[in-house]
Amino acid sequence: MGNIFSKIGWFVKERWKTYVLMFFLLITIATISLLPAKVLGEAIDTIISGGLTADSLIWIVFLLALLPITRYFVSFLYNHLSQKTAQTLSFKMRQRYLSHLFDMDSQFYEKYEKGDLISRVTADLDAITQAASSMLEGIIFNVGLILFAISVMAFTISWQLTLISVTIMPIGLTVLNVIRNRKRKYIKKHREIYADMTEKVLESVEGQRAIRAYVQEDNDLKKQYKALEADIESWRYIVRFENWFNPLFEVIYGITYILAFSFGIYYIIQQQMTLGGLITFVSYIGMLFMPIISISNIFSQINNATISVDRFDEIMKQEPIVHDHDDSKPIVEFNEIAFKNVTFKYPFDKQPVIKNITFTIHKGQTLGIVGPTGAGKSTLIRQLLREFNVSDGQVYIDGISIEAFKIEAIRELVGYVPQTHMLFKRSVEDNIMIGKPKATTDALDRAVKIADFEKDLHFLQHDMQTMVGESGTTLSGGQKQRLSIARALIKDPEILILDDSLSAVDAKTEDTIIGHLKDFRKGKTNIIVAHRFSAVRDADLILVLENGKITQRGSHEELLRQDGWYKHQYIQQMTMK
Repeated sequence: MGNIFSKIGWFVKERWKTYVLMFFLLITIATISLLPAKVLGEAIDTIISGGLTADSLIWIVFLLALLPITRYFVSFLYNHLSQKTAQTLSFKMRQRYLSHLFDMDSQFYEKYEKGDLISRVTADLDAITQAASSMLEGIIFNVGLILFAISVMAFTISWQLTLISVTIMPIGLTVLNVIRNRKRKYIKKHREIYADMTEKVLESVEGQRAIRAYVQEDNDLKKQYKALEADIESWRYIVRFENWFNPLFEVIYGITYILAFSFGIYYIIQQQMTLGGLITFVSYIGMLFMPIISISNIFSQINNATISVDRFDEIMKQEPIVHDHDDSKPIVEFNEIAFKNVTFKYPFDKQPVIKNITFTIHKGQTLGIVGPTGAGKSTLIRQLLREFNVSDGQVYIDGISIEAFKIEAIRELVGYVPQTHMLFKRSVEDNIMIGKPKATTDALDRAVKIADFEKDLHFLQHDMQTMVGESGTTLSGGQKQRLSIARALIKDPEILILDDSLSAVDAKTEDTIIGHLKDFRKGKTNIIVAHRFSAVRDADLILVLENGKITQRGSHEELLRQDGWYKHQYIQQMTMK
């Protein structure tokens, strides 16, 4: 319980006035809940004593009618505040969680799967907010009502009968909750199984085209059913435990009733208690039933939420390895980028992907990078995006380490078009405007023109307002590439990186785009990773990467004069035309 409050203490401090008001509303509800039994007991004793008059009857009926009406309005106000507070807490925690995810680096996303991250912000967060919102009611109302009722029973009716009948409840509840706490480890296991199931469903949804292309629907469904069955079976275990466990609370309550009736009748015979007193006493015990059951459920919620808090907190405690420093500098332009003996190994790999890379590119130049598949071309250029820190060596911008600059400022310099194009289920225009949401119409038209996407607009049903299917499923490979290029170009970046981003377009379209880049990006820097040499033929400098090392460098003409990989591959490509 303390673990949960420690994680939401910031919210309680922020909304303390609301919590104080809710506290007093619960005290009011608890007090009103006890009054009908007291009024009824007094009425019975008045009737038995023969003192009932018309005025007293009207007064009794008035009180019995007024109490539930008053409780309704007070409860309505409390429930409104409680639900609103819970929703606000859920919103703010999700906001903090998502903001934290955007602060994390690529190494974090290599460690945690999508399904796991989603389950922590859905199922786990729901468990936390549910427990947090119910704990106040559980502690203040249920516990308060129980203590208040027991006090009234002891001091106004019979402390002996209260001691005899009620003592069993705290003892029984303590023993049962000790047993329940043993379930906590399995709750954590269930959360992990749920996360695996979520990941499998996401994978199947995202991979539908590949699954259908290879006629693997049945096999994939079997895997999904297996994951679903594991989740359901895990939950069945918890349900079975609760099914045999929860009735034990009713057994304790039943024993309390038996003791109250047995000894209460004995005290009436001994004239130590009136019949009205016994009825009031038993009514109070009846009022204890729902609070006891509620406390039982609250302990279950707290048990689940404790696991969820640990899982949620695990993510929130993660710190990005790649991050800004207090003295990180802004940057809006540059004159030179230099790689000096750069070596990089992914955190979960055994061997470095690029090794001892050294080269320099000046502002306004075009750099071409070629090499066989798996040579490390994409890894090399991604060092400019600060996704990871280099393992050895350094990247310099105008003689200053790239790590000295703000990460966001570095990425603002770059327009990056990756090999895998992530498109969103929005209009074509909205997908492009992601690159610069406040871009003008002229900038949008210019980006579309440079990317040679104009000709595609004639085939789209609603022009720029045509909705793009999820992950770009309604567009061809070439259209997705050119739309992604337009997204990068709309921000008019100082550095444009095309990471094998022309592989799905035909040779004529490629020539058009390269020609547009020459015309519209004069004075800007371009880095083009390609397999077709036609895309890098006019580059100022071409690097050949093999096995993570630069084996050749120079212009197109210079490399053709060398007997190496570039010349051999170029001849092979020309022969295949």
